[in-house]
Amino acid sequence: MIPLRYVRPRLVVLLLLWALPVLAYVAIGIIAMYQTGWLRIIVWMLPGMWIAAWLVGKLWRPAAPRHHSVDGKPISAPEFWTPRDAAAIAIVEEFRGSVEVSDLQSITDVDRYVQDARVLAERLARHYHIGEKGNLLNPLTLVEILSVIHLAVEDLEEWMLKNVPGSDLATVGQIGQIPRLINGVDLVQKVAYFASALLNPAKLLAYPLWRKSGRVGLELQNEMFRSFYQRYLRQLGYYLIEMYSGRLQGGSRRYRSQFGQMATAVHAIKGDAEVLKCLQDISTTIAVMGQVKAGKSSLINALMQKQVCVTGVLPETRIVQRYQYSIPGSPNTLVLLDTPGYSEADVTSQQIREIQSASDQADIVLLVMAANVSARDPDVQIVRALAKHYRDQQQLRPPAIIVVLTHIDLLRPVREWSPPYDWRNPTQPKEDAIAATVQYVSELLGESVAGYACVYTGDTHAADSSVVDEVVPQLIEHLNHGHAAALLKAFYQHLSRERFAKLSRQVIELLKSLT
Repeated sequence: MIPLRYVRPRLVVLLLLWALPVLAYVAIGIIAMYQTGWLRIIVWMLPGMWIAAWLVGKLWRPAAPRHHSVDGKPISAPEFWTPRDAAAIAIVEEFRGSVEVSDLQSITDVDRYVQDARVLAERLARHYHIGEKGNLLNPLTLVEILSVIHLAVEDLEEWMLKNVPGSDLATVGQIGQIPRLINGVDLVQKVAYFASALLNPAKLLAYPLWRKSGRVGLELQNEMFRSFYQRYLRQLGYYLIEMYSGRLQGGSRRYRSQFGQMATAVHAIKGDAEVLKCLQDISTTIAVMGQVKAGKSSLINALMQKQVCVTGVLPETRIVQRYQYSIPGSPNTLVLLDTPGYSEADVTSQQIREIQSASDQADIVLLVMAANVSARDPDVQIVRALAKHYRDQQQLRPPAIIVVLTHIDLLRPVREWSPPYDWRNPTQPKEDAIAATVQYVSELLGESVAGYACVYTGDTHAADSSVVDEVVPQLIEHLNHGHAAALLKAFYQHLSRERFAKLSRQVIELLKSLT
């Protein structure tokens, strides 16, 4: 039985319009064709329905070929993909839109698969190596190329076993007989039509319309072929993106073990629930950055709910401090990095290097800014430096930047303090001042910022809970992003550490095979 997912509304309507009159003709004829007086109705209904089917087929044109997966969706970017990877989706979808598979002959041409794979690989190579000349496929390793083939074919095999009836029973020879079978069915239909015309000669006048409407079965078959080939291109494009991003350097098994669960969610393929067990211990690291006196240490103390950082006018140390932090009500344990503050006048090259070094470890950045300070140029410099730093490392996912505005009690009216303040929907002067500060910062930093939190970190109002109420929800919202960034860092670090040892093992195994 054909799964409903393959059936398109247009084909269903055409099939019903073509088949319903024939079924009605047989049923009524068997019961009492000559006794009920329905013969005249049947004579007019058959041509009428075929004319309707022909008109629907003529006016209701097929939609543009479906260049997505069987369920109609394009490639989805999983959490661990970088912005460059997400941008590559458009290239894959554009290519799928330019490819047309219309019949069994074109889908059984092996050279077609190879040629389309090469063209798509070259287009993606130009995306990942902008401005470079020569053969862009040369830098790829054999392991990466074989991994793409293995992963794409494995996914397609799983999909066919799950969705295509008889795919594990039909042989290549039997599939090759499909055109002959269709021609045989078509011949039987012609014989039946002309036999029925002996009782109703008027049907001969409607024969051309009947032939045109009778191509519904062939159209449904071709739609299935297109769906299969689009599925192939989708899986191929996905793993080509993974290859150019460097995540297939360790081979397909390593990739499945470390990214399989998230890839499974994208492809909707049944996977092993234990594939990411080895990555459960990867911690998400949060770097707390900001100007001197912005309130970084006070923010960390408020999150930790105890005095762990020394607060003061001047920075106590240039060393990054690390703290274990558990999100309230969640089993997730995070690492907080208290980074050295940078100058409120200007950011030195040394401070930028320190910030970039800390960001290499960070999966989420809390950019702390005093709400009552107007000097934002150093913060803008830091955000731009981080953006440039990750443009040079496009295989990594940039950390989500959450701006935390402190000292909101010092905004006008200064003497007013009756929290909580709903600055997202302001209705009073203090809320208006907080909202205006957020708006000003968002105009300066633009889309680089993933979220905002406005908090009080002083000692005067000890019962204030704005840090928990504002910062913790932002951390939870971006936790998946942070874990994906941490996963990528851990993957590449593991590959780098293991590369020499792996090469040594390969040399030893090669020598053994030669002796």
